[in-house]
Amino acid sequence: MTVDSALRRYPFEPFTGDLPAELLEMVVTDPVSRVRLPDGRAAWLVLGYADCCTVLADPRFSRLPIGATSAPDDVGPRELNMDGPAHATVRRVASRAFTARRIETFRPRVRGLVDGLVDAVLAGPRPADLVAGLVAPLPVLVVCDVLGVPAADRPRFYAWIEGLNSITAYGSADAVTAQAELRAYLADQLAGKRLDPGDDLLSAWVRGQDAHELVDPELVELAMGVLLGGLEINATSAGLRALFQHPEQLAKLRGAPEKLAAATEEILRYTSVSSMFRVQVVREDLVLGGVAMRAGECVMAVPWAGNRDPRFFPEPNVFDIDRPVTAPHLTFGFGPHFCLGAALGRMQVELSLGALLERMPGLAPAVPIEEVPWRHDRMNGGIASFPVTW
Repeated sequence: MTVDSALRRYPFEPFTGDLPAELLEMVVTDPVSRVRLPDGRAAWLVLGYADCCTVLADPRFSRLPIGATSAPDDVGPRELNMDGPAHATVRRVASRAFTARRIETFRPRVRGLVDGLVDAVLAGPRPADLVAGLVAPLPVLVVCDVLGVPAADRPRFYAWIEGLNSITAYGSADAVTAQAELRAYLADQLAGKRLDPGDDLLSAWVRGQDAHELVDPELVELAMGVLLGGLEINATSAGLRALFQHPEQLAKLRGAPEKLAAATEEILRYTSVSSMFRVQVVREDLVLGGVAMRAGECVMAVPWAGNRDPRFFPEPNVFDIDRPVTAPHLTFGFGPHFCLGAALGRMQVELSLGALLERMPGLAPAVPIEEVPWRHDRMNGGIASFPVTW
C-alpha cells in the first residue's frame, strides 16, 4: 500500500494518561478516519463504539501479529492469535479450564498475594512506588500461580518475562531466545503435570486432553497466550490516578467499600493506558461507518475511545463510580477474542484497590498527578512509576 505522506500522524500527541479532547470529539464527529501509524503504515482509525465492536468481532477483519505486514494463515500450531476455526478450537479448550467458577477459587490466593505485596510496601520507605511495589509484580505472581509454575522456578520465569516484554517492544534477539527457553520450560511442565497434576490451568488442560484435539505444542502456545495476556494489569494504577483526580469519587468509595466492584468497572471503562491498540487487516472490500475499505488495508479500532461514545454511555467523559450499566465496556475486547482472563484481571484491580484504601487510609500521591510518568516503549503503556505516601 502506498502511504500518503499527507496523512496525519497518529497518535496526535504523546500519551500521558488521558485521551486528547480532540480524539474524544472525533468519536462522534469523525469515528472512521485515515491516519499514519508510528511505523509509517497507513491505517483506518476506528473510534465509535459500534464500529469498534464490528472490527473486533467481524471475521472480515483479521488480527495482525505484531511486526507482521499481512494476515496470518491458519498453519502451524493453532493458537489464540489466529482467526476462524483454528482460534475457535483453542479458545474452546482454554475456556473449559478458564471458567468463572474456577477463576473465583483463586480469589483467596490473589488476596494473599496482594496483602503480601502491600505488607512490603508498608514496611518500606516513604514515598513508595506503587508500580514497582504492587502493580508490576502482582500479575506475574498471579499468572505463575494460575499456570502452576513452582515457586522455586519463578526467578528463572521472571528473567524470561523480561525477554517477553522486550520482544513486545523491540523484537530483540535476546527476547527470541527467552521465548524459546520458556516454550521448552512449559513443555517440560506439561509432561510433569501429566504425571502429577495439580489444581492449576496446565493440569486442567492436560487432564482434559483426551476430550480435545490439541497436542502439546498447541497447549504450550495456549499457555504462552495466557501468560502474555496476563503480564500487565495497568488499570490498578490508572484507576488510582482517576480516583486522585476525582476526590469526591474517592471519598464516596472510602465511605462505601461495597461499591468497589462497580468502581472497578467504571475505572476499566473510563481510564486508558495507551492511544494505541492491535492493528488488524481488512480481508475483503467492505463499508464501515459509511467509509469504503479495501482488502489488505490496515485498521486500528481503539476500545478506550469506544468506551467514551455518548451514544452508548451517557455523559461518557464523566467519571462516576455509581454509573448505571448501559452497555458493556470494551476494555477486555469484544467478540471471539474477548480476553480470557477478564475475570482474573478484574479481580486483581478490585482486590488491589480495596487493600490500598483499607490499609492506607491517608493514601495520596507524593507528586503532582501531571508529573506521574507514562511509558512510551510499548503498546500497553501504563504508568512507569507512581510515588505515593500515606
